[in-house]
Amino acid sequence: MFLRRCAFACFWIVLGLFLVRQPENAAHAVRAIVGGLALLADALARFTTAF
Repeated sequence: MFLRRCAFACFWIVLGLFLVRQPENAAHAVRAIVGGLALLADALARFTTAF
């Protein structure tokens, strides 16, 4: 559990530093991640309605 919390904190620290140091690249990365998650949610919704 401790390692999971450390990994979670490190993830947000690295993401925050990336955002501060390279805001344009971070915006593209976040847009791609959110778009991917939206496609995944849409695919999951279509899969669950099919059955």
